[in-house]
Amino acid sequence: MIENFIIQELVSENVFKKYGEDICWAFFDQKLLINLEFIRRELDRPITVNTWHIGGRFSQRGLRENTSQLVYDKTVRNKTYLSAHVLGKGVDFDVKGMTAAAVRSWLISNRHRIPYPFRIEEDVDWVHLDVMTYKFKTFKP
Repeated sequence: MIENFIIQELVSENVFKKYGEDICWAFFDQKLLINLEFIRRELDRPITVNTWHIGGRFSQRGLRENTSQLVYDKTVRNKTYLSAHVLGKGVDFDVKGMTAAAVRSWLISNRHRIPYPFRIEEDVDWVHLDVMTYKFKTFKP
């Protein structure tokens, strides 16, 4: 089912080292993975989520676990944090050769073709997409 992504792109290094490839895939909502594959095929451009596995700086754009800095910071401040990322239902990404605004515009225009309803975040320099909805939605950070 997943042809255009490797699991290291979607999880942190800590999660990958602890659970390995096979178990890590099980942490994700299948609707999210199907939507990502559809978007990748339709745009016919590389999508970048995490890059830690190739020496890059992104490690928290996919699944976020309790040791991810974003989650940890909220935990030590006693803040509840149940984002789509924590639940395996959301990712942040970039598309090669496209601005985030252009990708969001494409997603909005093609929302009826994308297999599962999704949400996208407005007014950010990346694309946040998740399946935490029963109908298409946009939201602000």
